[in-house]
Amino acid sequence: MAFSRISGVAVSADPALTRGRQSVAVDGRMRAEAALKQMLSATPLTAEVINGAVVLRERPLAVADEVDALIVVGYAAGLRKSLDAKRDADMITDVVSANDMGKLPSSNLTEAVSRLPGVSAVRNHTTGEGDRISIRGLATEYNTYSVNGVRLGGMGSPGDNFYRGVRLSFLPAAGVDSITVFKSILPNMDGDALGGSVEIRTPTAFDFKPTYLAVSLEGTMLDKRDRKKSGEAQLAFGRQFTENLGLFVTASYSRRNSQFEQVGGSGDDMPQRWFVTNKSRDFDTSTFQTLGVELSAGETKVERKGVNASLDWRNADHEVHLRGQYNVYDETEFRNRLNFRNYADRISERLVQKDKSRTDLMTPDKAVIGVENGVRVYSYSVNDIVDQNKDGRITDADRKTKSFYSLDGASGLWDPQGFRLRRYWEGGSTEGVLGSATLGGKSRFGDLTVDYDVSYSNSRDNIKDEFELQFRTDAYDWLGNKGVFVSTAGDPRFPKWVLNAAGMAAVQDPTAFKYSGMTAGFGDNEETLKQAQFNLAYVPSSDWLRELKAGVKMSVSERRKTGGSFIDLTRSGTMADFAPYFGPSIDSLFGGVYSGQYRLGVTIDTDKMMAELRKAQAGQSTFFSGLDSSPSAAEVSNEDTWNYKETILAGYAMAKAQFGKAEVITGARVERTENDIQAWLEDPLKGDTFTRDKSDFVNVLPSIHTNYKFRDDLILRGAIWTSFSRPDINRMSSAKSYGYNTDPNGDGKTDPKDQWILESVSTGNPDLKPMKAVNYDASLEWYNGKTGAYSVGLFHKDIRNFLFRSSSSVIQDGTTENYTDGTGVDISTPMNGKSAKVTGVEVNARQVLHWLPAPFDGLGVAANMTFQRARAVTGVSWHPEGLELPLMETPSRLANLEVFWERNGWEAYVSYSYQSKSLEDIEDYGNDPYEQDYKFVDLMVRRHFNDRMAATFKVQNALDSHTYWYTFGKAKGGIRDYIENGRYISLSFDWKL
Repeated sequence: MAFSRISGVAVSADPALTRGRQSVAVDGRMRAEAALKQMLSATPLTAEVINGAVVLRERPLAVADEVDALIVVGYAAGLRKSLDAKRDADMITDVVSANDMGKLPSSNLTEAVSRLPGVSAVRNHTTGEGDRISIRGLATEYNTYSVNGVRLGGMGSPGDNFYRGVRLSFLPAAGVDSITVFKSILPNMDGDALGGSVEIRTPTAFDFKPTYLAVSLEGTMLDKRDRKKSGEAQLAFGRQFTENLGLFVTASYSRRNSQFEQVGGSGDDMPQRWFVTNKSRDFDTSTFQTLGVELSAGETKVERKGVNASLDWRNADHEVHLRGQYNVYDETEFRNRLNFRNYADRISERLVQKDKSRTDLMTPDKAVIGVENGVRVYSYSVNDIVDQNKDGRITDADRKTKSFYSLDGASGLWDPQGFRLRRYWEGGSTEGVLGSATLGGKSRFGDLTVDYDVSYSNSRDNIKDEFELQFRTDAYDWLGNKGVFVSTAGDPRFPKWVLNAAGMAAVQDPTAFKYSGMTAGFGDNEETLKQAQFNLAYVPSSDWLRELKAGVKMSVSERRKTGGSFIDLTRSGTMADFAPYFGPSIDSLFGGVYSGQYRLGVTIDTDKMMAELRKAQAGQSTFFSGLDSSPSAAEVSNEDTWNYKETILAGYAMAKAQFGKAEVITGARVERTENDIQAWLEDPLKGDTFTRDKSDFVNVLPSIHTNYKFRDDLILRGAIWTSFSRPDINRMSSAKSYGYNTDPNGDGKTDPKDQWILESVSTGNPDLKPMKAVNYDASLEWYNGKTGAYSVGLFHKDIRNFLFRSSSSVIQDGTTENYTDGTGVDISTPMNGKSAKVTGVEVNARQVLHWLPAPFDGLGVAANMTFQRARAVTGVSWHPEGLELPLMETPSRLANLEVFWERNGWEAYVSYSYQSKSLEDIEDYGNDPYEQDYKFVDLMVRRHFNDRMAATFKVQNALDSHTYWYTFGKAKGGIRDYIENGRYISLSFDWKL
């Protein structure tokens, strides 16, 4: 055996005891007897030394072993693997492991990881699935992701205006052995992780028997309107051709069809009384008026295709591997939407107060003293109201400013005079790709170990097509209705529109909606990442110095963003003319809350409309006219295009030492980043073109980690480490826009260009500094044999230069500094943010209750809670100096409870997950939107027929909870979006050779 060749120690054993068994892999420098003990730790074998030779024997079952023998399959098998990995780690970690059938406890990587303490999920609003994660208060763009130790590229989420980070929803759960969340970072890991680092491990052939084959099939039904059906298939194959060469491949395909029901506000809620500026936080948001309401129903289809492969060769001293993975995520979503919104246009002109600060003027309807030729005459004096026509009195002829308010001044009250009524058919397809290939290995030369790899990865998050068909009625005094009133009486989740009887009836009449337009666009977002790294590890002959490590890494990332439009179709008529493309009327949503006169009603059928659009692209449509091409032939919008190249050179050195019961790991990492950015420059004088900027910065990242073992089962861990996050790419963009005074002589005519005077420049800032953090961590862990573990963790992060995600124009503009250069030109450019602090505590407990009487001795409980306070100084120009708000997508409380039971081939599992509300954005009026808390319950029952076959019944979202509840402010009254997706019921069959 390999152990004998390496150690020179002879080992004897009955072949029947070792046949078909795999030992635990051993790495590093240790005594032969310690290495053999570790290798046998997962087997029922023990080693005895007889006359200088080692003999393997079957270990007699002690009481503890009898307990361990109870948990060899299912959820508990994955739990044991996770606990072993957490105990053996050099830093603070949490792990999710696959069970004996090679399956994770969730069908989605985001949802599997979000069950860990300190990790929260951000859900896709319409599919209901977990989309991406936050770690200890920091969103996905502030964390790093890797597969088998190699950095995974990621384009973030362009739809949410950030271009770093990974959407774990792109990755299928098939072919994943474990996911580790590192909450403290060692110098040999990438340093741009403010929150933490996620490591995904895929299996190799040497993790299984010499020949391994597994198949899984699953069928799912959505418990919603049309009972949509879905399916999934997974295949895994492993083969050890020799004891040195093996291949492992997994492939998967899934298709998940879902439906969603959505209701919410349309546009920002607004103050009850007229205001000077929306750039203020002095409003009483409890008095705000709902601007509008919308109701929609839609369908989504998510397809995932994935392949993972690992070809490994190894002997006693050398290992070489070729690994690759390619995953495609396709999401198609279409919906029909009915929209009402109060409008301030056309007949919404108002009288203008002479002193706009006055609040004592009566409203115009109470000030009318007469009507002359259809023109109202008011009791106001010319000292009250601006006399626009200079006739010495105030009449309707003096109305000027368009407004939602009865007067243009502080006496004005909410009084919309018109509203827009629209119907939409909208949606499209997005494509996500995550792929990588790695060639690497490891070689041992006595006490020196060398490991190395080169890799290439590609990630894409593309809008393949995005369609909008719009019908509209801009209604002013429409059928006797001026503005639309929105009622939230009863349940604040379900606002309803209020019109007179004629208006309510006309909402359901397709002839009331004029055709407005049919448009479509696309957006391409792609990153290629090339990497190479080389590491050395040396184990010196020392009583206290255990290991020295050093390494270098180089990576080159190239990102590209572009977009454009490819359809702009025209025709005349109303929605009634689209009758050939109608789908079924939707007459009930949210369990009948929206029915009767509040029904969604007439809809456009997606299949029928897409068929007509394909005819239009082929030039065969007799229904539409106008521009119609395909995304590949569309005109690219230069304003939406940038190219970004990021070159990183990193090096580190670290050492591990042992002082009694204390293990200390210390070192430092240095990363140099060079940026090369190309973006669009708009210059009416010199002409539009692409411009290019370069910048660079260096980060030095020292750290120290300590693991103190009071006993083998009681460990205290502590760490002080530094990290950083590279700046927001959109803000670093070198895009520029120049503004000129084209009439410097003031004669009202445009002067020759050589006489224009530059007045303003709006530009990105390639010289933005990275965010920097000093992190403090402590964790006390107690392991109750192999059946339980308990831990308490504390963490604190001090972050400088923190910038809120630029998810809205408020934040983009708010973090912009405006100043005048020496020549009088106004410059507007993004500037570095302020500070942020994250503090929290994690409590975690997992235990198999083996002491209970049968049949309850197979019962187990896993529970964790996280309390965190994550806040940052906003840096928004109109916010009070030093104002702090929570970090986005960061719940202050997280809780997970899992109860499981296994016995005699049966397995049952129920989980409860809770996330408290979290800030979603920063908005005008200080009326910042929040995502409300949510709770999910999942159920599972599995029957193991033998060690090769199992059948599983699952219910996801068993209580049919909402998947998205978005409100203005923290309270639940100001509804912005509320979405329900329903529960998923599935049955699967697993078989392995």
